[in-house]
Amino acid sequence: MKPAAPYPRLTLAQLDALRTVIATTGVGEAARVMGISQPAVSKLLRQAERGLGLSLMVRDGNRVTPTLEADAIRAGLEALFGAYESLQRLAASLREDEAGIVSIAAIPTQAACFAAPAISRFKAESPATVIKLRVLSNRAVIEQVASGQADIGLIHSITAAPDLRADDYGEQRVLCIAPRGHRFARLRAVGAADMLAETCISYGRHSAFNRWLETAFEQAGAALRTTIEVSASNALIEVVRHGAGVGLVESAALNAEAVRGLVVRPFAPELKLRSRVIRRPGRPMSRHAERFLEIYRDVVSASPLIKALHIR
Repeated sequence: MKPAAPYPRLTLAQLDALRTVIATTGVGEAARVMGISQPAVSKLLRQAERGLGLSLMVRDGNRVTPTLEADAIRAGLEALFGAYESLQRLAASLREDEAGIVSIAAIPTQAACFAAPAISRFKAESPATVIKLRVLSNRAVIEQVASGQADIGLIHSITAAPDLRADDYGEQRVLCIAPRGHRFARLRAVGAADMLAETCISYGRHSAFNRWLETAFEQAGAALRTTIEVSASNALIEVVRHGAGVGLVESAALNAEAVRGLVVRPFAPELKLRSRVIRRPGRPMSRHAERFLEIYRDVVSASPLIKALHIR
């Protein structure tokens, strides 16, 4: 029996077209993202399917729907291009005539409270270096770092990141916030029982922060009943400010401007967390990424104490 002909070797361009078409579900949009013509994208996509020996798209004009086989290889494509982009960033930082690139993935609070001032300081030192900051959910941050698409991930210490190096810095406390004139203003601290009769605003019930709070409430013999869910602390603060309910936030989210018009009290029993930096173990980072990380640690360590907000 004559052996089957080997499948043609895939090129990075073909795989990039496949990844982009899967992400955009459109040949036209993929062409725009890649900066090439639609016929060129279609040709690369056909070559990728031929090279893999799989049917990957159901076509309807310029719109395409990924098949189950395409969904199955999506994670592998992201990991491949994450490693490729990581290599490019490292090579750029090693060339003396290149400024380099630092890629950061962060949850909203860490991005706004710590990454933003750290980026400002870093750019003052290295104005030509390109900074890429993606603000994502906890899970997406971990995936970005694990796949090599981000040099550094910024999350909370309450979030586990298996198989990644994790370093924790600073210290934050959980605070209860309520609108001006709220009864909580008469309390020195707010406990789980105090919140039972209130409309509670919190992060999504499946978020790491919310699960952590639910455990604390259970240990206090109560239940956290959330009727308004938000995805970021700045939104939570504004919803509380407008009188819709009360909420629990990490202290880093509250500066002198944010607490204006709010009642702010410590939550009891005291809940503490830290800022967690994650990166791939055993993989050296570029000198630019290492320098950004040094500045980030300084920013977190120098963050204002709770007493600076005049909380009793």
